[in-house]
This record gives sequence, C-alpha cells and structure tokens, in this order.
Amino acid sequence: MIVPQTTLPSLTIAAILTLTPVLAQGQQMHMVTVSDSFFSPANLTIQAGDTVRWVNGPDGGMAHDVTADDFSFASQTTGQFTFDQTFNNPGEVPYHCSVHGAAGGIGMSGMVTVEGGGGGNGFQINPGLNDSWYNRATNGQGFFITVFENRGEIFLAWFTYDTERPDPGVMANLGEPGHRWLTAFGPYEGGTAMLEVELTEGGVFNSAQPPVTQTADGTIMLEFTGCNEALVTYDITSAGVQGEIPIERIGTDNVPACEALAQ
Repeated sequence: MIVPQTTLPSLTIAAILTLTPVLAQGQQMHMVTVSDSFFSPANLTIQAGDTVRWVNGPDGGMAHDVTADDFSFASQTTGQFTFDQTFNNPGEVPYHCSVHGAAGGIGMSGMVTVEGGGGGNGFQINPGLNDSWYNRATNGQGFFITVFENRGEIFLAWFTYDTERPDPGVMANLGEPGHRWLTAFGPYEGGTAMLEVELTEGGVFNSAQPPVTQTADGTIMLEFTGCNEALVTYDITSAGVQGEIPIERIGTDNVPACEALAQ
C-alpha cells in the first residue's frame, strides 16, 4: 500500500513462506533483493552459520541468477526464484549474476563477508516490538510495526513524504499534498523480516467505493538487533529509490515487555 506506481519483482508471501528454512537457535536469515541490474544490498556482512536468501521476482521478465565466483553455489537462472545459501566458514564470498555480470566484481555482482563464530546476535523478533518507530533525523515521519507471532509475519506502515515537494499550487481536500504512506507485509525468521511493499490506490476517504486495488512495488528488509534498535533497508521500484534507515522507538514503555519475551 504505497505511493509510487509500479510493480516490483516479488514472490508472493505464500511462496516465500513455503520456502522458509528452519534455522538453528541464534542463526540469522539475511535478505538480498535481486533487481534488474544490481543486488540490494550488494555487500553484506553476516556471522558464520547464518543464511542469505536472494529473492528475485518477475522484474520486467528479466532472468537472473546467483552464482559464486568460485562456483561453489549457484541458483537457477529465471525471472522468479528464492535461493538460500548457508555460510559456515569465515571469509569473503564474492558472487555475481552470470547473465548480467561476471566474477571479479564485474557488472551485477555482490559480496558476502562471513565473520567467525557467534551465529549472529541471536535476537528473535517477538510481539514486544509492536510499537511506533522513527529515525531522529527525520522527525515527523515514522513507522508502525506489528508482529503477528502465530503467523510468523510482520505488518509495517510507513508515514513519510513524496521524494520531492509538490508544486506550491497543488491542493489537497484532506491533509498535506506531500504526505505519503506505504505499507509492507511478509514473513520473519530470527531477527530479520523480508516484506513486500504494496501500492494501494483508487480509494476515497471513509468510503467503500470505488474499491481499491493493490500491486507489489518493492521490498523492505527489517533487521532487529535489540528491543530498541532496527534497520530498515528499502527498495521501492516505482520511485527508483533504495537506502537504509536506522530506527528506534518513539517511546520506551514497551521495551521491558520485549526484553522479557526475548529471554
């Protein structure tokens, strides 16, 4: 339920859930989005024992794959897939898309840096994270995060602004013309959630008519390292924007509940 207007290569939530592996206690799942000409994030640092999942959807029908530079692993080459690889040995593991890149960091390529031992920070997502979150540098914008523990899924609502200010002559019947709200939904494992951004459009204030429509428009990876620390990594296709936002709670009232559930 977003603002921009394009669809992003995304697997359905049902497909992602079907393919979610079971991780040992303390191990983490890290998500990488496969886009038209790049991996996001392209450089990823994990702990030994962690798993990386690459998610590729029908982005304009272009086929991609994930191939280690030393050919120790490789996914299928197709326009839609998820591919999981567990890394047990410390070191740097370069990889590329064999269709649009090559070994040695050429073209569409990436790097997984595996640090020794530890199996990640071990933090587990729990309902104690349900709260309002924000980044101090962008006061007036923020996130509502809801964990559905029984379903193993997270809903995120992002209240923000357009990528540029509207023309001064643009008027709105309700609210501020530059306001934008995005929603995302998807599964989580350990301390990480991979969410599909949805564009919702066509509705009118407080009315069932006309009916709204929803289309996929990108991904958001949500990584929690504690009860008051998280990182939002976004890739919004229609707006052509990618980036990272460290977030914290607006208030800390619910932190003790989160810490109790995390024990």
